[in-house]
Amino acid sequence: MPSSKVEKQEISDNVKVVVRCRPLNQKEKMMSHKQAVVVDEIRGTITVNKLETAQELPKTFTFDTVFGPDSKQLDVYNLTARPIIDSVLEGYNGTIFAYGQTGTGKTFTMEGVRAVPELRGIIPNSFAHIFGHIAKAEGDTRFLVRVSYLEIYNEEVRDLLGKDQLQRLEVKERPDVGVYIKDLSGYVVNNADDMDRIMTLGHKNRKQNYWTDIW
Repeated sequence: MPSSKVEKQEISDNVKVVVRCRPLNQKEKMMSHKQAVVVDEIRGTITVNKLETAQELPKTFTFDTVFGPDSKQLDVYNLTARPIIDSVLEGYNGTIFAYGQTGTGKTFTMEGVRAVPELRGIIPNSFAHIFGHIAKAEGDTRFLVRVSYLEIYNEEVRDLLGKDQLQRLEVKERPDVGVYIKDLSGYVVNNADDMDRIMTLGHKNRKQNYWTDIW
């Protein structure tokens, strides 16, 4: 294997942890809450201050990349997601996983406001990235883009694009394909608009499932 391929594989195999701190929302501002974290994007550190106990020393944590409350959606995409999508386009597996408590900004970071270009999140920006790359491909290179959309909730797997939203799917494993979801639907898409429409459909089913569980 050429050295460039080896280097690329080593980079692709890395797990990177990125932290984004959201700004105070309007309710928190009205209640005169104070920002408890200090973000140093140069050093990649986040310092947590215990505002209610001034005598307690702040604690500092270091991550691969950190983003402060004023960070822009495109900057987050370019520094965190773009390298992963580039690797996927070269044939490597890639995963972007958002984790955090309710209200911390996961949905805004991942989806954003799709109708406003500068507020689009990682998912819609990746759509444009993928098909922009395909449009510039030279030679005899051909791409097949297939989309699936699933939800894991209360340890149950749902196909958000499936006809039967009450069906629960099973996680399986085979030597030839690895881990997969049995009977998960997949749709071939030709452009970013196709992907956006499918995401909208899946998002609608996700909300319906959520309210069914609540009631």
